[in-house]
Amino acid sequence: MTAARMRWVLLGLAGVVLVVHSLQYSFVTDDAYISFVYSRNFAEHNELSFNLGDPVEGYTSFLWTFLLGLLMKVGLPPEGTSLVLATACSLGTLYLSVRIMDRMLGRESPWSAVPALILAASSGFACWTSGGLETQLFVLTTTGALEATIASVDRPQALRRAAILAALGAMTRPEGILVFGVLGGTRIVHVILDYRVNKRPITQLFREELIAIGIFLALWGPWFLWRSWYYGYWAPNTYYVKATGKWLNPKHAGEMTDNGFYYIGVWLKQTKLRWALPLVLAGLVAIRPRTPRFTGALACGLLALVYIPYTISVGGDFMGLHRFIMPLFVAAALLIVLGVERLVMLVPARARLGAWLGPAVILGGLYVYSQVQLTRRSLDPKNLAPDHGIDTPAFLIVYTDDRGAIGKAMVDCFRPDDFSIVGGAGAQPYYGRMRAIDVFGLVSQKIAHDEPRVRPRAGHTKFASERVLESYNPTFIFSCYQIHAKPDQPTLGCGGYWRARGYEQVTMHVPGMTQQGEYYTFLAKKDRAFTCPGRVK
Repeated sequence: MTAARMRWVLLGLAGVVLVVHSLQYSFVTDDAYISFVYSRNFAEHNELSFNLGDPVEGYTSFLWTFLLGLLMKVGLPPEGTSLVLATACSLGTLYLSVRIMDRMLGRESPWSAVPALILAASSGFACWTSGGLETQLFVLTTTGALEATIASVDRPQALRRAAILAALGAMTRPEGILVFGVLGGTRIVHVILDYRVNKRPITQLFREELIAIGIFLALWGPWFLWRSWYYGYWAPNTYYVKATGKWLNPKHAGEMTDNGFYYIGVWLKQTKLRWALPLVLAGLVAIRPRTPRFTGALACGLLALVYIPYTISVGGDFMGLHRFIMPLFVAAALLIVLGVERLVMLVPARARLGAWLGPAVILGGLYVYSQVQLTRRSLDPKNLAPDHGIDTPAFLIVYTDDRGAIGKAMVDCFRPDDFSIVGGAGAQPYYGRMRAIDVFGLVSQKIAHDEPRVRPRAGHTKFASERVLESYNPTFIFSCYQIHAKPDQPTLGCGGYWRARGYEQVTMHVPGMTQQGEYYTFLAKKDRAFTCPGRVK
């Protein structure tokens, strides 16, 4: 079998491994349902809003939300299509990783498929191939823009493709602007080094680069201006929730940074990347400038240098298995394989197979074993406790399932004029078709812009005061609740403020909840005289 065919066989194997691995998770997290609410309102009412008539940008995944909305318009529900689309994006990323390695190595080699195998075996990459979020669409556009930037070493016109993909990435995640800057910086370094050797006419300098910038702005600019007009702010509402506002306790700022360092440390530990760093360095030794290998390695390195401090500054993420830094998985896999390939090439050709096959099998086996164990631990139904504010996939699954069950049980009991305060703004409002805002402020401009930051947890730094929540004149307070195993109604310690203002405790029996029991107690206005099948008297 030729080397070219071998790499496609290995890519096919990686694709199968990834699909099987991701199906071990096969879940939709609560945050994905926030986008689903926006997608549904777009599909049914042509409004990208959480509450109809009140446009608040409570998502950071426009392109993903828009695509799901288009599919909902033709009757395809996002619970399934989000998983299918994410899997397709992941498989596309595996393919692009092969193309990148072909370019960086300068030949078609079985080595080109090794990054795809590493990604397929990775628990984090498999987990967030599931989850229902925009993660893998963003990774696909980022990887595609990287591949096109590397291709531009030999064919500068490829920058136009890179610009298109970078613009789509920036419309998928705000971090896409960072990616565009990194790839642009990489290209500038290449042009400067090339000019020193070839002395191109000054009129040709940066010609394709300026065209690429124009293409990026032509795509991204109108969208950015539209969303700023539509929602009334230059940045998403989620930015004001997560990254702005005075700290009520100044010590929390330092604690957020500590959490960010911890998040990166867990990534290095769980992916075993800390042991592979010497291999990364080996791949960077003696790279010739102005080559695809140099451009690719530089882009991957710069991406890490930009992304890691940014991640630390925002405190990491509250979801386990490193969703927030998924593009770095691709960069790390590419750099590791470059290093391994470099070391293997130092061995004489006649002894090469025997020299590296045994260590490769052993090290590869240890890596796969570690990821299998990590997947098992992360899905263990007993493993629900957070680690420094980072939730396990097992917790994310049971949390979402329980809130979805609540929404389904109560959907026929809400009136059009009801308004709710919720904790998680995802599965419960989606299945309950509820008008609502969340206490963390994702879909509330009042909370996002006016409330201080009170907790050093990524994505949850703000928590609305009762005064602000009361200004919404809510019918239901689902953020003050308890889930319990027996029908006896508990006294909600957080309910005193509301009981004094005409609210009562309500207990529902919700079959199918698994985390703490099947009984759900919350607060409702007394004069609402709430009735619903399953209410415990």
